[in-house]
Amino acid sequence: MTGMDPTAWRGRLDRLASPTVTEAVVVQCGTDWLRPEQVAFRNEVDRAVLAAQLARGPALTVHRVVLQNLPVGRPTDIDPQAMDDAFDEWNHRLASSIALLRTRNHPVPRIHRLIIQGDQAGAPVPDMVEIREAGRWSSPQRAAQALGLFTGADSGNTTPMTSYDVGLDGPFGDADPSVHM
Repeated sequence: MTGMDPTAWRGRLDRLASPTVTEAVVVQCGTDWLRPEQVAFRNEVDRAVLAAQLARGPALTVHRVVLQNLPVGRPTDIDPQAMDDAFDEWNHRLASSIALLRTRNHPVPRIHRLIIQGDQAGAPVPDMVEIREAGRWSSPQRAAQALGLFTGADSGNTTPMTSYDVGLDGPFGDADPSVHM
């Protein structure tokens, strides 16, 4: 399932609650995710993925792929500053989820950031949600294409998002006691 059809995405994301679903790959690399009219849907997708990860814990592995950087050839019908702001806010929120979900009972969310090269107009894979249920991917070819971004020959084009991508320490973050030793 590709594209940004909300009905299709909701159907796949609802399946994440099923105990027969063990893995999912979610690709959100299109710049349409950064449009002002898509904020509510983007937030809905984020909430659905996080809710499934919280509820299912280690029984569900979700790989998300988002952009590391915006492509040079951006849409011209969106204010560039608004797109940059939406990109920064979304990445901050995703990195925060990694930092806040790091517990014994919940694996760290796997968020892979796709690096867009200067000559690329966009991501080499379409936006999608593919699920692995009862050992079979909903679309084996698309799942393999997406998983290949960070496991295959092209894996050098991604970087993992970590909790280090966001500072949650507040204004006294440099007050780590080890600096006084």
